[in-house]
Amino acid sequence: MEYGKLISSAFRIALENRRLWPFGIFAGTGGAGFNFSYSGDSGSGDPGTGSVDTAVIVAIVLVVLALVLFAAVMSVISQGALTEGVVAASHGERRGFRRSLRAGLAVFWRALGLYLLTALLALAVVLAVAVVAGGAVLATFAATETVGVRVFVAVLAGLAALAALVVLLLPLALIVQHAVRELVLGGARPVAALRGGWSMFRANLGPSILVFLIQQGLVLVGYTAIAIASVVLTLPAIVVLVATSGGAAGIVVAVVTGLVVIPAALAAAGAVGTFGHGLWTLGYLRMRSRETRSPA
Repeated sequence: MEYGKLISSAFRIALENRRLWPFGIFAGTGGAGFNFSYSGDSGSGDPGTGSVDTAVIVAIVLVVLALVLFAAVMSVISQGALTEGVVAASHGERRGFRRSLRAGLAVFWRALGLYLLTALLALAVVLAVAVVAGGAVLATFAATETVGVRVFVAVLAGLAALAALVVLLLPLALIVQHAVRELVLGGARPVAALRGGWSMFRANLGPSILVFLIQQGLVLVGYTAIAIASVVLTLPAIVVLVATSGGAAGIVVAVVTGLVVIPAALAAAGAVGTFGHGLWTLGYLRMRSRETRSPA
């Protein structure tokens, strides 16, 4: 497989199909996490403050949950939308947002089933590794009271468990990448898609790992560049905001900067996500084509 052409094709498709970018924002996400902190005013004697603060916290939690649910749903939809859109683009066709959205919705329940099945498999792997590692540690603690031996076994078990998780979960992640394409392009059900993904992974072990490494490396570079550019573009607004002590002028500059930087960063992230997903899809098509041409 010519990886240089694979990269250039994925880059061209991502650049020329901007209507796929909204799906690219969510394609690599499995959800979203939000952190917020709360500090009560301990010096306040107002009995109504607690109820108001509780209402605010509940509202924030509901908003966060809604955003998490939206991101999760869009992540599943985006798998079908991008896979179908990239394949169409590789054949010289264009896919608008609505048509891509319909393609994602058409496979939503099957894609959701695939991810739930994958989550159960991953959970089973984690639990099995935890039971083995935990059992070794407990057995050691029961057999000896020597602190040095206990610490040594606990550290060794932790490192072994981490290595085992990498060895077991990384192939599962690559199998799922193939399985998504089997499901979207081949119309397979979740279990059949996983079986097909396993067959593709087993028959194309080297190419699968190389595509994964190339994708992860280039996507990491892309997201890092977006983060650095966002910080650089935002710094002047932060300086003005601090210099004016949060005055009206600083707030205006910060708002204007946000209205420019945030959409630009999201668009760039969508392009990078589209590229990463496209790279896997094109790689899958080439592996599948090579497998089809191979003699039985």
